Amino acid sequence: MKIVIVGGGTAGWIAAAMFVKYTNGNDITVIESTKIGIIGAGEGATGSLPWLINEKWPDNSINEIDFLRKTKGTIKMGIRLNNWKGDGSYIYSPFHGSPTDKQSIDTAFLGSILKFGRGDFSSLHSLMLEDSVTTFRYEGARITQGFRNHSYHFDGVEVGKFFKEWCTKRGVVHIDSEVVETSFDEKEFLKSIKLKNEQTLTADYFIDCSGFSRVLMGKTQNKWISYKEHLPCNTAIPFSLPISSKNVKFETVAQALNSGWMWKIPLQHRHGCGYVFCDGFQNEEQSIKELENHLYEKVEPIKIIKFDPGRWDKVWYKNIIAIGLSQNFLEPLQATSIHTSIVSMATLIFHYLKPEINDKDVNEYNKLISSMVDDYKDFIQMHYLTGREDTPFWKFITNELKISDKNLYLKEVSKNRLITAFDIQQTHGSAGYPLWCHILDNSGCFNKDIVIKELNYYKKYDDSLNDINQLVKEFKQVKPGLVTTQDLFKYLKL
Repeated sequence: MKIVIVGGGTAGWIAAAMFVKYTNGNDITVIESTKIGIIGAGEGATGSLPWLINEKWPDNSINEIDFLRKTKGTIKMGIRLNNWKGDGSYIYSPFHGSPTDKQSIDTAFLGSILKFGRGDFSSLHSLMLEDSVTTFRYEGARITQGFRNHSYHFDGVEVGKFFKEWCTKRGVVHIDSEVVETSFDEKEFLKSIKLKNEQTLTADYFIDCSGFSRVLMGKTQNKWISYKEHLPCNTAIPFSLPISSKNVKFETVAQALNSGWMWKIPLQHRHGCGYVFCDGFQNEEQSIKELENHLYEKVEPIKIIKFDPGRWDKVWYKNIIAIGLSQNFLEPLQATSIHTSIVSMATLIFHYLKPEINDKDVNEYNKLISSMVDDYKDFIQMHYLTGREDTPFWKFITNELKISDKNLYLKEVSKNRLITAFDIQQTHGSAGYPLWCHILDNSGCFNKDIVIKELNYYKKYDDSLNDINQLVKEFKQVKPGLVTTQDLFKYLKL
């Protein structure tokens, strides 16, 4: 098949790499203009990217440490949610679940609520983050990979370069130009694209990885489904801050502010940062001033980004498939963009993309991917539902924001009983109970009195305390052999 990918960057070159890695006989071309910049303010991923990196590559040509060093990256063990309740408290949203998260009653998680007043210390990652150690181990003077269930932070520009180099060495054609014209047939299939350099390209499939420009899908009759009634933030101001081994922690910080939240991501050469906020409550100048008052530092914005959170009604439309920011955008919270890009590509390649288009496959693919993105919309919204009312934005969130049906259900049932994995109903590629439970806890959905009542009813009260005490004991035993954050930071920079 002949496949043309419009747009490079993280999404475009990862898409090309997955075609090369997992298929044979495809003719792959990537259209990426060097005149169109990439934000590259520091990015983070979920467990899907380590899955891709650590799976066997042709000729063993990619490994984790090489990837991190070339992308100026660090590992990521979770997200620190600061002050989302407005009381100065924080929790972790870790990747590693509790030792009992597959059971019908997650006793270790509930035991953490009883012991610590918060459920996130049921995760080894949270305990590691709190004590500034990592998933890597010491073996004498050597540093070796240990648990390998972390994710990554990285420079988005460098990730694109990394996969671009890998792909072009393996036959992927790169054309440095821009799409200036699209030609469709009477059934709205894309016949060809004309480039600024006068080339005209045809393909069996066109993959739109052009980001917010959406240069292919935006020319169709496809409908954009906005999430703005559920996710009111619509502006982002990316910027960077200095970093050193003395202040690095392998976590994404999500700091709640007056009209949204600020991300802070540790890279090898800087912190990638940004403020995501709703411009209905404050403008860009006010937001920059708030940042500077919060950070006690001068903030130099890289650019101002306006966005409408949402997704396409059909992410696969005729012979165009949207991936990355071209497909959907929620917020940078929880790194959903790169995650949905990888899941979308894996689902496409392993199950549905064939030389002949099958309408039933297209419909099923659209159903799966749309369901995943919709579920992440609910997951992101739940972060905000903490009852905070100390600024106009947070008063609006608590009293006027339209709550999704799923979140209304979860909030309501939590008043009478424990929320379990059965309530989450994980869809293809979406966040499961181990991720949801910490966000639900921070939003007040695990009342301690109900926790005690139900644990006693199910004869699990003693088990819950035993499980969390055992986890803490095991962590104390392995902690001396774990590499410290400072040591791993220096190792990655070698």
